[in-house]
Formats: sequence, C-alpha cells, structure tokens
Amino acid sequence: MWNFGGATAAVAADATAFGDRSMPYMLSIDSVWSDAADDDVNIDWTRSFWERMRSHSYHGRMYLNFPGQGEEGEKILQDTFGANYARLREIKRKYDPDNRFRFNQNLKPA
Repeated sequence: MWNFGGATAAVAADATAFGDRSMPYMLSIDSVWSDAADDDVNIDWTRSFWERMRSHSYHGRMYLNFPGQGEEGEKILQDTFGANYARLREIKRKYDPDNRFRFNQNLKPA
C-alpha cells in the first residue's frame, strides 16, 4: 500500500499527466514465483485478487507503473489518465504525430 495525501494530493488534476491525486492510498499487487509450472495459478490468483480489490477502489483508476503483463491495451491508458486521456492524446499528436515514442504503454496520437 502506498500512502498518498499531503503535498502529493495538493497538485491539481490537470497539472500533470498523472492527474487526480486525491486517493488516500495506491495498491500494488506484486506476485513473484520461481517455477513456470505455477504461472497459471499465480496469474489467476493475482488477477482475481485485483478484481476483488478494484471494487473497493477510490475511483477505479490505475497507476501506469503497476500494470500487469501488458495485455490490457488501450483500456489501461484510459484508466490511468482518466479525464486527462483525451488532452494527452492531443499533445501526443502535436509533438509526436508519427508515434516514434511508442514503447511500453503507448499513448497513441489523437
């Protein structure tokens, strides 16, 4: 659990890409195991736990540095940036219309 509040919460939602910082905590579910034979059971458990916890979320958003296996696609970007998503895509269109900076979780130009 990551504690938020104080100076972190004082930043306006439209001041940075991170956006709304009003949540009191962030949850990171870090699942680690060593035997590949255990992949399915551990991935299933982690995803199930996340879904159960998400229903208790302050606003349902995600922090982009805590994603899963990358299979979430565009939805994770929308969940991460919330109300700033469309504005960030416009900025990307202006400064990176050819989408050269497209690695990791790619925000596509509008």
